[in-house]
Amino acid sequence: MKNTKHSAITPDLFLGIDVGKTELFCHIITGHDASSSRFNNSEKGIASLLTWLQKFATPSVISACLEQTGHYGIDIAKALHKLRIHSLFLVNPRQIKAFGQQKLRRNKSDTADAKLIARFLQSEHSELRPWQPKPIENERITELSRYSESIVQEVAKLKTKCEAAREPAVLRSLKRRIKVGEKEIADLRKLITKIIDSKTALQIDHALLGSIPGLGEISCQIMLAELPDIGHFKSARELAAWAGVTPCHYASGTSGRSTTPITKVGSVNLRRALFMPAMNARVFNPLLKTFGDRLKENGKKPKQIIVAIMRKLLHQIYGILKSREPYNPEKRGFQNPAKA
Repeated sequence: MKNTKHSAITPDLFLGIDVGKTELFCHIITGHDASSSRFNNSEKGIASLLTWLQKFATPSVISACLEQTGHYGIDIAKALHKLRIHSLFLVNPRQIKAFGQQKLRRNKSDTADAKLIARFLQSEHSELRPWQPKPIENERITELSRYSESIVQEVAKLKTKCEAAREPAVLRSLKRRIKVGEKEIADLRKLITKIIDSKTALQIDHALLGSIPGLGEISCQIMLAELPDIGHFKSARELAAWAGVTPCHYASGTSGRSTTPITKVGSVNLRRALFMPAMNARVFNPLLKTFGDRLKENGKKPKQIIVAIMRKLLHQIYGILKSREPYNPEKRGFQNPAKA
């Protein structure tokens, strides 16, 4: 996993894009000018956007930013990356919102949002982490894994309905749907395994993840689906912050109470994916079991312990993928997870 570095050239054009389902609202800021335009969120519209953009500057000095709000922005992001612009950022919407509040933003519209994103980019681009598309195999694994997990949730709901069903015809129907769902899940997991086996890099990452006590076959697949390129992070703490599992200390001077919830500002899919492995690690991962026992002795609640183990488990994952070495409890950094 390689780290992405900025070009030595400083960007002199900043493009903010407010992404909608059918439209792309764009705003450009240069050293002496500004311009706004709107394009359809389609293959033809994106081509027109790129043509319009290159009228202002060459790709090597263009920096672009859009909010990370789902699949509607993926096509334009890939197109800009393919154009080989200076830098491209997919940013958490909360960062844009906070920047707007800082600037005492008064107006709210699609065009105003694009202007705000461009201003944010111009101000903060040196502090942001560039975006790169995942390899096609990783994209396939992510889509298949998330779809599989959605079926798992549906099957769980059907099983709950079975417990309350009294009509035989309803019960038979529920059982048929459960059987079909479980078969689809198994087929999807087999397809993911086939994709992993087709690429040496994925095989190696899968084996490294599988060396961690608490991560089973399905958990390893989900981790491959949800983990970002760890080469983009300087430390495990940065990765944990990106995932939103770091503590957020809150103290009120008026009430005298203080709490430390997690930030929840990052990837909700990764946080969800970490929960069950953390439950298993609480029992089967010796270092994290010791860590959890210590927290329990200190009066922490069960949910607090699991969330803390989620963070430490992510630290272990980072260390293993970064070093390219299997789990080794004797290695420095693993011996005292409380200080990780």
